Amino acid sequence: MTVHPLRLVVLTRNLDAGRFGTAVTRWFAREVERADEFKLDLIDLSAVPLAGLPRRIEDADAVMIVTAEYNHAYPGDVKTAIDAVRRPWYAKPIGFVVYGGRSGGLRAAEQLRLVFGELHAVTIRDSLGFREEDFTADGEPADPTTSAAAAALLRQLAWWARSLRDARAETPYPE
Repeated sequence: MTVHPLRLVVLTRNLDAGRFGTAVTRWFAREVERADEFKLDLIDLSAVPLAGLPRRIEDADAVMIVTAEYNHAYPGDVKTAIDAVRRPWYAKPIGFVVYGGRSGGLRAAEQLRLVFGELHAVTIRDSLGFREEDFTADGEPADPTTSAAAAALLRQLAWWARSLRDARAETPYPE
């Protein structure tokens, strides 16, 4: 039996040089590329027209949202992107890599869970959260166990991605 790589969209807000979010996203993308089970599709919301987003989400087996926490929530452009997609989120596993402030972005992840529940998506319980001091000036996590945590999260995401991909193929998700 041939196992095809899972298509993983990593959706981020902005990959401009010098931004903390760019360091987090680039690091996580490298972690995805180390995981043999995924084929990475990195989407920078600042560079991709919203009209093309639904098709790329539809083609994905799973999605990882990388976003900052602002004012105890996630940014408006992330909400706009989520709302531009709608139906392709159904029965899709979603994970979170978040950053910012004292909470390391975790409040953004919790609010995103509520939104994706409404969109019939399955959110992964575990997430990765970072503060700026959690990364070195070279854009690498300061804690050597961070890559192991990312690998564990990606294994969970892969399990859900395969299970839900197979379920959607066998029986379309009811509307």
